[in-house]
Amino acid sequence: MDVEQVITELYGLRPDQFVAARDAYVAGARQEKDAAAARRIAALRKPTLALWAVGLFARARPAEAQALLQLGSRLRTAHRELDGAQLRTLSHEQHRVIGALAHDTAHMAREAGERISDSVLRAIEEIYRALLADEDVGRLWLEGRLTNTPKAPVGFEGVAPAPGAVPSSPPAAPQTKPAPSGPPPAPARDPAAERRAREQERRLQAVSETRAAHEQAQAELTEAAAVLERAQDEAAAARDELHAVQLRVDAAQKAADAARSRHDRAATASQKAGHAATSATRRLREAESRAE
Repeated sequence: MDVEQVITELYGLRPDQFVAARDAYVAGARQEKDAAAARRIAALRKPTLALWAVGLFARARPAEAQALLQLGSRLRTAHRELDGAQLRTLSHEQHRVIGALAHDTAHMAREAGERISDSVLRAIEEIYRALLADEDVGRLWLEGRLTNTPKAPVGFEGVAPAPGAVPSSPPAAPQTKPAPSGPPPAPARDPAAERRAREQERRLQAVSETRAAHEQAQAELTEAAAVLERAQDEAAAARDELHAVQLRVDAAQKAADAARSRHDRAATASQKAGHAATSATRRLREAESRAE
């Protein structure tokens, strides 16, 4: 069984169709004695509404999806080269593009029959930001094989500046006095700036931890929902089987009642036939006696 093809097909389905289709593929893999495929498919989790929506968009508008990934590549390059001017320009474009894509994605999902709330819309935007920061995750999304909500990025984690890259900055103003001889003086400390930097770092850390906790809770909720759905499916199957057994019991009871009724009618007919034979024998004897 081609598991990658199965993943692409499953995550193209609406969320309410996912579990039944996944379990059917698991059963098929087990029938084919493909234990590895059965384990991989069984481990797949029902996508969140936001994850399904962005996948729907990538399938419907691959050119726009590719353009988003190209924007991510340009952002990573600007970050790697410490190009401040380019980063500012691309960051503005990023906000504009993500807002437009999220709006179009929500509209497309609503047309498909799903309700997109404000919280889901925000989740869609977060996924698009994560796609910009991670090339591998973006490729999975474009191929229709994004199975988990990507981690929300803090800046461009994992994209290190290129060796020798220097932050871009405006040219320095000309010196009005000759530079003093000897080693350059140490830059003056700015306690206020250092404090702001530490506070910013703490805020970013808090945001990162909050997002991680939210993602963990969301993953646990999704898993619990999947377990509940499987339990409901099993309960429904058990009810159907019980109903079928009850129908067979009822049919057997009716057959037994009909057989008992036929037996009673046959016994009555046999008794009447016995009485008739006895009566006929008596009349025959009486007739023979008169004849003598």
